[in-house]
Amino acid sequence: MVLPISYEVEDRSRNWLMAASEITRVLLRETNLRKSLRVVARRLREVSAADYVSISLADPRYPRGTAIVEAADGMGAEHLAGHILLNNKQALWTQVAQSGKGIISRDITSHPAYNPPSELAETMSAIGLAMYLPLVAGETVLGVMCAGWRCGSPYTDIAEQEVPWMEVFAGEVALALQQARAQMLVMEDRDRIARELHNVAVTRLFAIGTHLHVLTGMAGQAEVRRRLGHAINDIDETIRRIGPAVFACGEAGATDQQPVSVQLVEEVDAASSVLGFTPRLVVCGRLDDRLPAHVGSELVLAVRESLADVATHTAVSRIDVNVQVAADHLTLTVNDNGQSGERLAGGSTLGWLRDRAERLGGTVAVQAAAPPGTTLSWCVPLERQS
Repeated sequence: MVLPISYEVEDRSRNWLMAASEITRVLLRETNLRKSLRVVARRLREVSAADYVSISLADPRYPRGTAIVEAADGMGAEHLAGHILLNNKQALWTQVAQSGKGIISRDITSHPAYNPPSELAETMSAIGLAMYLPLVAGETVLGVMCAGWRCGSPYTDIAEQEVPWMEVFAGEVALALQQARAQMLVMEDRDRIARELHNVAVTRLFAIGTHLHVLTGMAGQAEVRRRLGHAINDIDETIRRIGPAVFACGEAGATDQQPVSVQLVEEVDAASSVLGFTPRLVVCGRLDDRLPAHVGSELVLAVRESLADVATHTAVSRIDVNVQVAADHLTLTVNDNGQSGERLAGGSTLGWLRDRAERLGGTVAVQAAAPPGTTLSWCVPLERQS
């Protein structure tokens, strides 16, 4: 009976369709292109029973006609990933890439255009049947997919009959690559927009908030100080609201803000435009992975308000900002060498710092230092981590 043969053909056709569908999902899901192409090469070798598969893509960073082996699988050729294929008009890769037409030979080493790079020569010398197929999307050849079978492979005859399936597979890879690259361009554009928003909008808000803190200390009327306090709180709330949106734009849907350590550096940089010099920042302990989100936010605000308060002191030329994360508490210490005068005893900024610290079960202390200067300590408890 011949039924088993037809069943086998139907089985292989189903495998080809499943493989084409799988590689499309892999290429569109995985952000690391070389990693995803390794999966594609391995899957192609499995479904085609080839002994060797490689995928090479044109790279615009190099001269025209140059390609990079993005993935290789089988016959110990995996190390070839990353190998650069220079432009060689006589080479098989170049002919396929330029013409957009595949080259299939049962005895590839005898082909007139057979001229593999030295790194590929030993691997290819054992190949009999080989297929070089273009990865074409629209009118653009993105690269070349190569599959080879050892001389005497029992799958040679089957492979020659399945050339149409190989071409379908190559077409699916090309289309998926095109879509994946389009997604990458969108993500890069989001990153660019996020950077611009952060550099312009968020940083400017930080600077405005710092200036308002300084004005609050200079204001003589209680009503003016009260209104400035409201404006400062509004700016803080605006930053908290737009921050996640800005970083989500750059991270394709993520809603987390930047690490606390990065936010602290930004606060110090923003304060430098008011102070005329950059404060020294020292962090001790596991800051980014140790602090609960709400404590991290309060720490950033405490640094901002402390630096704004120091900006109202006279003759300040040095500020040290020290953050220490211990097992059960977080401490912020801000030292400056200026003269704080009467503001040492209180003021709206100190009141805000104390209120926020007390909400977290912490404390704030300010004391004069000798030689002239001020030390502000802000300390809140942390839950112990096992």
